[in-house]
Amino acid sequence: MSNVSHTRKMNNLRSLLASKPQKEVLRLYLYQRHDNLFKQAILVTFYRKWSERPPYGLTEIGITTYDRQQVNSGFPCPPGPHAEDLLAHVWSIHLRLRSNAHLPSTDASPCAFHFGSSVFVTHSEAAQLLHQVWHQPIDAMDLSKGDRPIICLSYGDNDALGRVRTGDVDFTPNKIATTIAVLNAQDIAIQARITSSKSATIDYILPIFKITPYHVSNAGNAATYITVLAFLSVLRDEIYGAESNPRAKPGRWGISSTKPAQNVMQWLMERPTPAPPFGVTTYCSRCSSFVHSAWECPNTDFVCTKCSASQAKWRQENAATHMEGLCVFR
Repeated sequence: MSNVSHTRKMNNLRSLLASKPQKEVLRLYLYQRHDNLFKQAILVTFYRKWSERPPYGLTEIGITTYDRQQVNSGFPCPPGPHAEDLLAHVWSIHLRLRSNAHLPSTDASPCAFHFGSSVFVTHSEAAQLLHQVWHQPIDAMDLSKGDRPIICLSYGDNDALGRVRTGDVDFTPNKIATTIAVLNAQDIAIQARITSSKSATIDYILPIFKITPYHVSNAGNAATYITVLAFLSVLRDEIYGAESNPRAKPGRWGISSTKPAQNVMQWLMERPTPAPPFGVTTYCSRCSSFVHSAWECPNTDFVCTKCSASQAKWRQENAATHMEGLCVFR
């Protein structure tokens, strides 16, 4: 396949998907048989978190990937109770930007990633990983066949915020040539009649599926939960449909009658997930050590003099979290 032919097919596929409801795009990808470029697509959930105060530095990135070609050789298969047979193939990762790790968060969730390993990375490493995720060759032995299409899944205004706050890692999925669709799981839940609220949060929607979420503010957890609620929304008929449940109300109905949804989520949290081969799993945001975490740091006398002398109370309170050389304020 020539690059010109591949580009034309990508553009045609992008135009075709743009004409369909978001719910239908994801459903077609997950559950229908494809004999074209669409079957090569990879679903990537992308969620970012910034510090709660200026300069609104990027602190976390949550990513999940789902490759349909790795599930039943790409052929449609039953999703299993609460879609567990599909969710078993979702890979989750949580990135923490090292230089911004000391910035205050709205909660204590940056350390509470439940679906794998958190890794501390530089901005350059984060950008490189995102480039690799969005540029995966169709054939590693023949790069002339081009890269695989990417379906990007986000939630609410997170993607829109990312277009504005580009100072740290300038990454806009809809501007990348491999992106064939950008979907919003919040809109998908509405289109699937899970909720009618246009402002429904992740921790509002998940209990509808009998799932109790934990630390949703953690970007890695958020990305995983977004993937879960999107799958359950578009496949509700297959997952919950039964003669006694014709409206496919979420719960223990149909093929999902055998176990609670929370059991599936617990298994996803407990399954072995090796740390990715980049970044570091241990980092101290106070003294920049790779041997211990900030909670274990023996350098309790390290205080940022710039923050302690600031007029802003929140900066004064945050002064003990980092030494002056790590301060993002210049």
